[in-house]
Amino acid sequence: MLGFGIIRSDDHVAVFQYAMSSPSILLYYFALWSLYVFKTIAFVRHQFHHPAYRFLHHFRLIPLTQRILSWVTISVSLVMPILAYAFWMSFYAVRSQQWVAISGLILFFAGMIGLSLLLFERIIRQQDTEVKVRTFARDWPLPYPLFFIQFLLRKNTVLVLITKLFSVAVLLGVCLLYPTDDYDERLLSIGLLLGSLIHLGLTTEHYTFEHEYLLFVRNLPLSFLRRFAAHALQMLLIFIPEITFLFRYLPDTVSYLFVGKALVFISGIQIAALHRVYQHDKSLEKLSAYGLWGFIIGLLLIMFRIDPAILGGLLWAYAAWVNAYKYYKSEFQFD
Repeated sequence: MLGFGIIRSDDHVAVFQYAMSSPSILLYYFALWSLYVFKTIAFVRHQFHHPAYRFLHHFRLIPLTQRILSWVTISVSLVMPILAYAFWMSFYAVRSQQWVAISGLILFFAGMIGLSLLLFERIIRQQDTEVKVRTFARDWPLPYPLFFIQFLLRKNTVLVLITKLFSVAVLLGVCLLYPTDDYDERLLSIGLLLGSLIHLGLTTEHYTFEHEYLLFVRNLPLSFLRRFAAHALQMLLIFIPEITFLFRYLPDTVSYLFVGKALVFISGIQIAALHRVYQHDKSLEKLSAYGLWGFIIGLLLIMFRIDPAILGGLLWAYAAWVNAYKYYKSEFQFD
């Protein structure tokens, strides 16, 4: 959507014609397409492991030949957007007689579909095997605040990776841009605001995780302090990569005190978004609308030089109020 919404078709043709004549540039296409293919593989893996689709476990009872044909159909269907783009590229490549590039495209997609088949077969053969994630101190009980962190790393690895890459890239960009002109800390605060709002996808995953796996926690005799402390620790752990990069690339003219303010600010946005879901049971689409308004309001407050620690403190206070008075009234369901 980004590519076809901004770049004209003639520019697309000019770019990929140059790529077809330069194998090193064509590798960039292959790298981007590989990410797409791995995302489709992760999607299929998620479907096979979801409790609602356990009937798919019987798919391995189908004869191998028929199963392979089904896998090929599924693989080709899932990669159809990039496959159609490659056909478009090949149409111009045939006219220019760029046979090496066409052979590269054929080998790439054959390899990706073949890899998909192997991984799909591995998924259905090991779907009931429990993977040992913790090798260090695996006999120790996992603390409650780490339940959601482990769930994210095991079940939504691609989502976590994409979210963190984008968030760290935004933060790194504003840190590197800072010394090039006469900026103040507001530029860094805007970068933190963008990076934290990117995590709204993790917010709904957190909501769903507690809905599907930890609903019994609501019946445990946990005090407000213990319950809220667990959520607070989860928020702080989620933003360890951003804080690490901020420490590493913090501009020389900015005090390290700003790192503490940044942690309060970005974790406050995340925990406030989670408790907004608790209060109103919103889906990701509706939560994203709140995120859009939050960005506009947050941008105005930052431009008026409101300290990010104050903004973060207010968001933490809102989350604490919801956790204390609205937590047990939430019914954990999407409307």
